[in-house]
Amino acid sequence: MNNKEQQPFEINELSEGTKISLKTRIISALVAIVIFVPLFILGDWFFVAAVLFIGIIAIFEIIKCAKPSHAGWLTTASAVLMLLITFWPILRMLLTTSALSSEWKLWTSFPTLYLSIIVLFICLFMSFLFVVLDKNTTVSEACFIFTASLLVSFGLQCALFLRNYPIMAHYNYVIGQPLPDFPYFNVYENFRSSLLIVYVTIMTFATDIGAYFVGVFFGRHKINERISPKKTWEGFLGGIIVSFILSSALGLILAACNTPILEGVLDIQHWYWILGISLATPLFATLGDFVFSSFKRTYNIKDFGNIMPGHGGVLDRIDSLIFAFIAAAIFICVVSGQESPLL
Repeated sequence: MNNKEQQPFEINELSEGTKISLKTRIISALVAIVIFVPLFILGDWFFVAAVLFIGIIAIFEIIKCAKPSHAGWLTTASAVLMLLITFWPILRMLLTTSALSSEWKLWTSFPTLYLSIIVLFICLFMSFLFVVLDKNTTVSEACFIFTASLLVSFGLQCALFLRNYPIMAHYNYVIGQPLPDFPYFNVYENFRSSLLIVYVTIMTFATDIGAYFVGVFFGRHKINERISPKKTWEGFLGGIIVSFILSSALGLILAACNTPILEGVLDIQHWYWILGISLATPLFATLGDFVFSSFKRTYNIKDFGNIMPGHGGVLDRIDSLIFAFIAAAIFICVVSGQESPLL
């Protein structure tokens, strides 16, 4: 037997490059937390502005990935139009007469999820139109732009839903009355209603961090080297287990302390939904990581950008979050009995 052969559960030796990478990733993550956590808590138009900022950068990273040298105006127009999917619930309300009344508030735009068939058709049409008009654009590139933009845009709409729906649920379904005329800053709107999206974000980061450290120290068996050469089954299982334990414990503790993550759904009476979302979300978060990694492998790039040292671009950081937000939002709609119309 080779003495140098690694034994099961033997800790891997970290290289100097890995240690430097770990330090850089931690510093970048802390900076991002300091910037975005207050926006999560403030909510309202502050959070909308943050989502818009992230969405614009993500869209341009998609365009750069697909066509770094000759991205035509049709490509840009298609991606920007796809971004409208993110804010369709708000635009839909603003286009109605009821939305113009003084009683309208941002949170009333998100009683459920909306995916406009009209907007989708226009985006699909424009995606293939520039295949005809631009001789350098291929069908595969058009499909990539459409798919990636759709995932990002709908994922960001789900983020807006997760941030605003708890206010709707609290006042309309739990108390049974409209939102009182509180000052802008109040405990429920600015803290309690942020718990759901913070909870989903914690689950996702716990999955990434757990998978990364378990993979670094104990990873042996590769999942799919063609898509992601460094990801291992040990890291995958470690991430799911770490996230499930931490998120389910957090959800149950908050519910037991009469501060449920989402009243009427993720509370102590419905503890099983806490366990369900704590298991489902990390699985979809991991899927999102692999999907966007496959995009990078297809176009032979390491990162989508370099805006975050140690993490790459915005898409490199939110790839898991996009799928986690979608999974969690659909989960909430299903278990709370909300229908998501295609308008």
